Amino acid sequence: MKNFQWKTLLPHLIAIIVFALIAIIYCKPAFDGKVLQQSDVIHWKGMAQDLVKYKEKHGNYPLWNNNLFGGMPAYQVILETNNPISVGYFHPLFLLFLPKPVGFFFLLCISFYFLSQVLAIKPWLGILGSIAYAYSSFSEIIVSVGHDTQMLALGYVPALLGALWLIYQKKYWWGAALTALLSALLIAQNHLQITYYFLIVATFMTVGFIIQWIKAKEYKHLVIALIIAIVSGGIGAACNAVTLATTNDYSKATMRNGSMIIDSTSATGTKKSTGLPIDYAFGWSYGKMETFTLIVPGIYGGGGSDRFPENSAFVQKLTEKGASDEQAQQIAGQMGTYWGAQPFTSGPVYLGAVICLLFLFGMVYIKSQHKWWILAAVVTAILMSWGKNFMGFNSFLFDHLPLYNKFRVPTMTLVIPQLLFPMVAMLALQQFLFDETNKEEALKKLKLTSYITGGLIVLLGLIYVSLDYVGINDTQLKTYLTQLLQGNTTESNSLYRAFQQDRQTIFGKDLIRTIIFLLASLAVLWLFIKNKLKTTYALAAMLLLSSADLLTVGRRYLNENNFQDETDMDESYFKPSPAEASILKDTSYYRVLNLSVQDPFSDALTSYHFHSVGGYHPAKLSIIEDLLNYQLRKQPINLNVLDMLNTKYVLTADNKNNKQVVQENSGALGACWFVKTIQFEKNPAAVMKGLNDFNPKDTALVEEKYKSQLNDAIQFDSTASIKLINNDNDFIEYKSSSKTNEFAVFSEIFYDRGWKAYIDGKESPIIQTNYVLRGMMIPGGDHKITFEFKPASFYNSSKVTLIASALVWLLLIAAVAQSFRKEKIKA
Repeated sequence: MKNFQWKTLLPHLIAIIVFALIAIIYCKPAFDGKVLQQSDVIHWKGMAQDLVKYKEKHGNYPLWNNNLFGGMPAYQVILETNNPISVGYFHPLFLLFLPKPVGFFFLLCISFYFLSQVLAIKPWLGILGSIAYAYSSFSEIIVSVGHDTQMLALGYVPALLGALWLIYQKKYWWGAALTALLSALLIAQNHLQITYYFLIVATFMTVGFIIQWIKAKEYKHLVIALIIAIVSGGIGAACNAVTLATTNDYSKATMRNGSMIIDSTSATGTKKSTGLPIDYAFGWSYGKMETFTLIVPGIYGGGGSDRFPENSAFVQKLTEKGASDEQAQQIAGQMGTYWGAQPFTSGPVYLGAVICLLFLFGMVYIKSQHKWWILAAVVTAILMSWGKNFMGFNSFLFDHLPLYNKFRVPTMTLVIPQLLFPMVAMLALQQFLFDETNKEEALKKLKLTSYITGGLIVLLGLIYVSLDYVGINDTQLKTYLTQLLQGNTTESNSLYRAFQQDRQTIFGKDLIRTIIFLLASLAVLWLFIKNKLKTTYALAAMLLLSSADLLTVGRRYLNENNFQDETDMDESYFKPSPAEASILKDTSYYRVLNLSVQDPFSDALTSYHFHSVGGYHPAKLSIIEDLLNYQLRKQPINLNVLDMLNTKYVLTADNKNNKQVVQENSGALGACWFVKTIQFEKNPAAVMKGLNDFNPKDTALVEEKYKSQLNDAIQFDSTASIKLINNDNDFIEYKSSSKTNEFAVFSEIFYDRGWKAYIDGKESPIIQTNYVLRGMMIPGGDHKITFEFKPASFYNSSKVTLIASALVWLLLIAAVAQSFRKEKIKA
């Protein structure tokens, strides 16, 4: 190591400092004792509270969550692996131990910077690309709403791509070690959709390399590289065996694996969809014209946090109708500016006018063969983002691309251009600023880029004057405006036209902004090619232009208004209302249904305090989704189903007083009971239809396939009793006493992938009862009945995780040793 040039380390240290400083300044409130108001994190706190309370009592997290949808596995909320040699110890290091969300942005920057260095990009150009990747508007948007795992997963994508690139460059040891480590860290963030999109990019990249290897007849390297990439990636995945195994096992029982569809013309007709319903999966699809937000953020109004300016036509028109300035501003503040193809959105995906220009320039200028697979990946991602707006292509992918029908929100595929646009921008600037061999070719390509940019500006201008500025939700908007003006449609139409005028104004302002950045960037490139600007100044100018472009738009979606004192936030969201406080006085075992919220089945706040019938989770158990679709979402709600779910309290809204009201349900059946009869049904659809009209206190609905397990006849004993002794998430205990054989129904959600039941220590089969509950034959006499949740997917995969983690550490040690060995040979 005597020959090591420490000066080579200085640019990288400067990059780390720059990334840290920008993130710290950008998220300064995080250092003032404030936390982000993130809707998804607030929901997560509600989902996780039952698990947190369990850990406070037992020292570890449970595997079953009692507070969501009557009960469900806790895997996708909190999963604790207890791995003493976990590679997860690297994670806080890569965050530089910075607080949330400062560390998030730092991670994205340093990860992309690593990729830039693998590509042999000059450090300051690497800084430009890293800032562009980390501060694309999508990053600020997902941080603001609380998609933390998504942001963290994005943080590891560029570095993992760089690690694969090392393998393909024949740097096998470091490539293998880092691929294993970074794939482990990516998957550990538990956002499999981002991992899936990484695999799409990696596939395009690998195909690009394979074509080059075949042309060069490097068949041996082709085989070695692919084997190393697959094996090291597999080791990284195995480090997350617990997460992957439990997720895979759980997914088979969730709505992601399909849900029941009942034939309305037949009491017995039933089929199960495979994967998510396509209309649900494609609910958030980017509009074709909306793709221009990549270069003009406000073309479709921005997002949910954007507001009309104080002097907007809408505000002025309201004041003309008699509203005070304060009232007009208040009404306008409640109106979202977005009017694109999605139901709603928090903001547009904006990659930056400067970065888009450099991407365009790179596509016509750079000599690298890699630009073709990059272009193919970008085009594919954009087409995928259109979802239902390009159904021929996307429905084919949905039906045939492996695992694609497990994911929703096609707009998320735009993270692929977010990654690849800055990558091309760096390559283009590197060749343009530092390749002195062919200035004439550079000038020719710059002229072509200028002409294309001019055409793009003209096209955007034509779009500006030709759009009708009518959104998909404008029917509801017009109804609201008519109600606002007490049924005066003429005046409401006038107000609506002012609304459209403001939409055009927002587009126009951002269009001018984009044109300024495009022309300024072109001016820098022209001044350089004409020898009017030195390389250092040109690079600095492009870095400042690109960073200013992205950071100023990003501030629209993540700023000091997104932060709040933590105590104030907890007070706002988790302090029980007077109605909830009155329920909490009841310390018995029961469930609560909160009908005072807009949708009780998309609300996790109730789960913070109670065992909730509702909740929020993007991957509910399919039997719960079916129950919601066919029983609990319909009007009037099925009271028999609420009774069997032990729903003792219902919260409703008193709209006059804007308060919650508690309604006690005297029909709640408790934690368990004996029934008089078992009614067998042919299939799941028949059981579901049987729920429409039955008495759960006396009758249990069971599929015929369980008949063989229920040979003993029920001899109902009116003096028999069964009661809950203890429910401790993963362990439940009951006691029963009866003179005859009885069939017990337990008001716990049926899940056959880990729950085992025992009568006096002897295992007994659990019968799926009333579609979603558990049932069991109980012999006469006094008995202790226990349920234990010990999913094999969790316990069997723990050893695999341990072994794989050890292999990653060994690979890292081997890579370091090999580097020292090379240095020793050179010396």
